Amino acid sequence: MSMDIQQEQHGAVQRLRLCGDLDIYAAASLREHILKALEQSHQVELLLEEIAEVDGAGLQVLVAAKAEALRLGVALYLSGHSRAVLDAMQLCRLMPYFGDPILLTRDMTG
Repeated sequence: MSMDIQQEQHGAVQRLRLCGDLDIYAAASLREHILKALEQSHQVELLLEEIAEVDGAGLQVLVAAKAEALRLGVALYLSGHSRAVLDAMQLCRLMPYFGDPILLTRDMTG
């Protein structure tokens, strides 16, 4: 499954809605979209609720995006973490690095 990236402006926040697999096949394209958004806005939000699978390359893109946002002084938020995103981040102990609040839905708690 490929990744679909929808860009939308919500007030001062540039949002990227990600749908599909956050994997090696989507990494280069996603990286370019995120870098462009970081250059265009002071606040960027990545909406992750529709991510089906995550691999190491996908996590690397997120880590690199956070580092670049910090370098540029841009606020980068991750929201709507899917189960796949949560599992991958917990496995790699990345939750504290990003520091975003996690909202667990009913299907995630059972």
